[in-house]
Amino acid sequence: MTRILSLAQRLTSPLLPDDYLTLIDPLLAQNSLRGRIVSIESHTTRSSTIVIHTARPVPPFQAGQHIGVGVDLNAVRHWRTFSLSGAAPLRPTQTLHVTVKATGSGGVSDHLVNHAKPGDILFLEPPTGEFTLTEGGAESLLMIAGGSGITPLLSMIRTLTVTDTPPYVHLIYSATTRDDMVALAELRDYANTMPWFKLTRWESTVQGRIDQSALAQIEPDWKDAVAYVCGPAAMLTAVDGWWREARLSDQLKIEQFQTQLVVVDGEGGTATFSASSRTSDAPANEPLLTVGEAAGVLMPSGCRIGICHTCVVPLKSGKVRDLRTGRVHGEPDEPIQTCINAAACDVELDV
Repeated sequence: MTRILSLAQRLTSPLLPDDYLTLIDPLLAQNSLRGRIVSIESHTTRSSTIVIHTARPVPPFQAGQHIGVGVDLNAVRHWRTFSLSGAAPLRPTQTLHVTVKATGSGGVSDHLVNHAKPGDILFLEPPTGEFTLTEGGAESLLMIAGGSGITPLLSMIRTLTVTDTPPYVHLIYSATTRDDMVALAELRDYANTMPWFKLTRWESTVQGRIDQSALAQIEPDWKDAVAYVCGPAAMLTAVDGWWREARLSDQLKIEQFQTQLVVVDGEGGTATFSASSRTSDAPANEPLLTVGEAAGVLMPSGCRIGICHTCVVPLKSGKVRDLRTGRVHGEPDEPIQTCINAAACDVELDV
């Protein structure tokens, strides 16, 4: 097969075999994973589940993992990471489900909820992630979801519904209002028909934010359960503190969709993008990714929250600051994640 592909590349040069195959069918590409939208199910005015048929089978993923989804917007490919919301398959599959909430930013999420349609082609990255159900399982699971943080937990719950001996699961689902809760009818059905599953709804506009005393009232045995929590950064920070205080951090698993960045009082500098012959002011609090894009540099990017490492470029000189921790670092030729690093002085990037 390698020899055949090599011969094909020589015969079709300067184009690649993929260039011809994708003219016939975009899903025939061999050097990248692609999928076609087969259906879209709207849950609320701002959220939908996108069902994708992939070009070739994807290895079985674990409940709770995520994939990268790429969409071409205004002739530029944008990537966003989404949790898989369907039950984890036992065999390779060509059907993937992602549940998406529009953010109002005009990016990939908004496009998929407001403009995507069956037949559209999506660029995909293989499933990955460590926010997964522990093998062997625990007797009791506590799941806490905030807003769109329900999506990886939905995958876990749906997977457990088809297992022989699921553990006791208590899902605490927090959202602004009941109308913002995705798959609520399905979750209610599980609670009414499956003795191992309990659902507690929490409307923050009515009940306020969940605090530690409220958690103890909702689930008195929370310290005995293995907890899976996904939601806004503020909620995750609070939950992490409760478990640390109880010295139970080893029983807590957290997944977040957005990276919580520190506020920096220091100075930035000038960013030079040597390969593109561009320079720009680089504020101390602005990721080098957005600095480069604003300067007209074609910056590699993916999830934009520090997970996928697609945005990595070599640092030629200067120092950068990790916006998650405030740590200043940088050596010549060090690979830099531009989406979560800012200039700590004048910097030069090889892009």
